[in-house]
Amino acid sequence: MSLFDTLRASLSRKKASPEPLRNGSPAKNSLKASRKLLASTLNEMNIGLEIWDANDRLVLYNKCVNQVLADFHKPDHIGQSYEALMRANLRRNLIPAAIGCEDQWLTQHLAQRHNIGEPELQELAGDIWVNIQHTRAPDGYLISARVNVTDMVRRGKTLEATNQLLTKQSSTDGLTGLANRRSFDQALDIEWQRAGRSLLPLSLLMVDIDHFKNFNDHYGHLAGDECLGRVANALGDCVRRAGEMAVRYGGEEFVLLLPGVNNADASEIAQSCLDRVRRAAMPHAASPTAKYVTVSIGVATAVPDATLEAKLLVNAADAAMYRAKTAGRARYELATQQDWEIDQDTPRTRPAPLR
Repeated sequence: MSLFDTLRASLSRKKASPEPLRNGSPAKNSLKASRKLLASTLNEMNIGLEIWDANDRLVLYNKCVNQVLADFHKPDHIGQSYEALMRANLRRNLIPAAIGCEDQWLTQHLAQRHNIGEPELQELAGDIWVNIQHTRAPDGYLISARVNVTDMVRRGKTLEATNQLLTKQSSTDGLTGLANRRSFDQALDIEWQRAGRSLLPLSLLMVDIDHFKNFNDHYGHLAGDECLGRVANALGDCVRRAGEMAVRYGGEEFVLLLPGVNNADASEIAQSCLDRVRRAAMPHAASPTAKYVTVSIGVATAVPDATLEAKLLVNAADAAMYRAKTAGRARYELATQQDWEIDQDTPRTRPAPLR
């Protein structure tokens, strides 16, 4: 006989007995012993157990329920309805998920009790998590088992946070906080295909810090790292719309990917990049171009079609940037048809490996 069958027999025996049991009678002593054994057994379980009658009134609970959450049930709760007890718990803010939407929460959970389904994961006050499983007996009794899964949920959250951190680290440049080359390659492929389907322009800015080797030689690599970070911040401030991204492409090279941006708007963004870097006013005593750190930018725009490949957009922007450098630096140049047709193996600027 199961625990529930034993309990049901114990509860119903007194009700069904045609004659009251006399004190000290063998039958009454046997019933008391059965109830005592049952209560002791239930209290030793590591599962919070509640039993409700066919009218959804609390018949029994074990002490593990209150180990999950102190004072969740009290002796005077016996005989009270689930709805009344839950309303009291909601008023005590014992169920964080219901705060601010108490009526909706209660309506939903009352409905679920008549439609027993999958186990429910529920958050309680104090970052306590329980898994609740309901079972309906043939005679209408409802058994609710509450398993404390707090440790498992917390470990899961920690693992999820760790995975998110690892994902971010794998797609982010550690020095500047911008997206890295790997992230850019993935985004470029996605945006290129999207622009091709929607027949919208896709622009790309290739940005290079002028005379950065001279800067490192003059100020040292720590100052060089700081310079990279400040340039990255300035460029990051120039991307604002959804889908736009600033990328550390190589050692001192950066890329701005601009979906849906035409050539004219891309030119304005390029000028904004020049202005922001200039306003940062980072001294560059070793630069023959200016007293402060400057950048050179190549701008390329395309509406992708079957005749073009995404790498050609990068190649054209790189070629335009090289012309900006040869034309005096601290400026931007727009990619011309010649830049699109130039062989990608033609020596130009190449991103230095990341340190």
